[in-house]
Amino acid sequence: MNILIVEDEAISANLLKMLMTRRGHTVLGPVATGEEAVDLALTSEPDVMLMDIHLAGEMDGIDAVGAIHKEKQVPVIFITAYDESSVVERAMKHKPLAYLKKPLSPNEIEQILRASF
Repeated sequence: MNILIVEDEAISANLLKMLMTRRGHTVLGPVATGEEAVDLALTSEPDVMLMDIHLAGEMDGIDAVGAIHKEKQVPVIFITAYDESSVVERAMKHKPLAYLKKPLSPNEIEQILRASF
C-alpha cells in the first residue's frame, strides 16, 4: 500500500515512515506542509494519507485534504493532538477513515488500514 505521510515534526514523521515501511508499505514523503501534501498527492498515487492537522506553511492538514479531494478521492487518517470540537467537526466533513490522537499506536493504524482496504 502507498501511504503518504504528512507530518511537520521530523521525529514523528521519520518514526511513522519507519513503522509503515517495516509493515511492508511504501511511504510517499514524508512532507511537512499542506502545500507539499497537495503537490505529492496529485502527482503520485497514494492509497491513503496519514495527515497531521497542524502543519508548517500556510495550509493546515484539513485544508490540504480539501484541496486534494477536489481533484481525487484519497482516503485519509487524521493524526493530531487536537480534540477541540471545531477542529474535529472540520475534519469530519472529509469523511476520514479515522481521527487519531497522538501519541499514535502503529497497531491501531494497521488495524484501520486492514479494515478499510
